[in-house]
Amino acid sequence: MKKVLFAALIGWLSLPVQAQSLRIEVEAGPHARRQTPVYVTLPEGQSTDYDYYLQSSQTKKRVEAQLLDPATLFFVLDSLPAQSRATFTLKSERLKKNPKSKVLLDEQAEGIRVSVGTKPVFFYQTKEALPPAGKPDYYKRSGFIHPLYSPAQQVLTDDFPVGHTHHHALFSAWVNTTYKDSLVDFWNQHLRKGTVEHVQVLDFFHGTLVSRFKTQLRSVSTAFGEVLRENWTVTVYPFSDYFLFDIATEQTNTSRDTLFLNKYTYGGMAFRGSREWNRTDSAHFTNRWQILTDLGHDNQTANHTHARWVDATGTVAGSLAGLTVFGFPDNYRYPQAIRVHPDMPYWCYAPIVDGAFYIPPGGTYQARYRYYVHNGAPNLDQIRRIAQDVVEPVTVRVLE
Repeated sequence: MKKVLFAALIGWLSLPVQAQSLRIEVEAGPHARRQTPVYVTLPEGQSTDYDYYLQSSQTKKRVEAQLLDPATLFFVLDSLPAQSRATFTLKSERLKKNPKSKVLLDEQAEGIRVSVGTKPVFFYQTKEALPPAGKPDYYKRSGFIHPLYSPAQQVLTDDFPVGHTHHHALFSAWVNTTYKDSLVDFWNQHLRKGTVEHVQVLDFFHGTLVSRFKTQLRSVSTAFGEVLRENWTVTVYPFSDYFLFDIATEQTNTSRDTLFLNKYTYGGMAFRGSREWNRTDSAHFTNRWQILTDLGHDNQTANHTHARWVDATGTVAGSLAGLTVFGFPDNYRYPQAIRVHPDMPYWCYAPIVDGAFYIPPGGTYQARYRYYVHNGAPNLDQIRRIAQDVVEPVTVRVLE
């Protein structure tokens, strides 16, 4: 009996010290919260040799949690009324054998396939995708997301679209830049001044709740070679009624010369919508998408306004579906200006609309965006809740 008690005591003492006593308090603030992603910064030293979960102090219910690294815990706050708070106790247990991931990452020959459960969410292109037959080879591209699916499995993006072959679904590129006193355009591949390409997968992380991958891209001048190295950190959340994921981008000037980004009408993080929304594509066009921003702007009025979020919705395969993109408050020139084309189904966050800026040698440009993919018409209550989570997140305190 003494041996059993001693073994149990040793097992308890071997748990991370902080996990034995940590309590986590979450305060909603002025907004009611529902299905809110929450990140908790923990004291250093949490062991990755254990699984972690939270126990609600109010209901005693178990809440799934995931350790992203020794100092960061993630969980989904199911609901919390405005002006209220909830307290949880952090608990740990032995690692499960072959734990199941809600978000699946499948690294394939041409890219990374992302699914939530059995539902495909999107495909990130690592291998160069070739343009349609008859189109020049300079349109080939890697380092973008296509296809992007709705939860009902409609394809919401278009790659190599009719009329604008240089558009690539969810992609990022600068347009009007000056480098070594020369014009360099990384967006318009047909000008043969530059392009963007995937370099390598840097990290690949499966978790029980969220999964994440990190890739490296580069912006290349045809005349001068690599100018920017860009890291994408893509985090996918475990929701299946709708899809939710983040893209964080960090661009570093790896050259010895300054890259000047000139004031211009477009360029940045972009979304090219379904071929069914492309009037130039007579074989597939069925309807125009509808744009809505947080300030109420639409297709006709949204261009070059500033937006905390932008929703684009249209009919695909006979049913409505859409994508809302949210900028984070720490983005440069937040809320960033947007470019919404008056006729074609593409728009982008474009901070260069408000004026020129530059990235010096060794300097960086950073931005973060949250993507909400929905069935049907845009649910404004849901969109506003996500916007509140982005702009005014919950307050988290670790109580020891």
